[in-house]
Amino acid sequence: MTDAPQLAHGAGATADASRCPRCGGDFHCGVKDETPCWCASLTLTPALLAELRREYTSCLCPACLGALAASACG
Repeated sequence: MTDAPQLAHGAGATADASRCPRCGGDFHCGVKDETPCWCASLTLTPALLAELRREYTSCLCPACLGALAASACG
């Protein structure tokens, strides 16, 4: 998939410190950084991306999003 995760980037995501809605951990959302956010390097299936957009209203941390992306591939 070529579409970056962008769970909440179009739904009011804020950059800087964020809390993952899946695990509750703190992380940095890079949506407003000058360089692409870390999530842009992940590949998610269209089905997983749609599921995540339905379930979460904000971005997930690197660990959670990476684990979900890996489980969807295997």
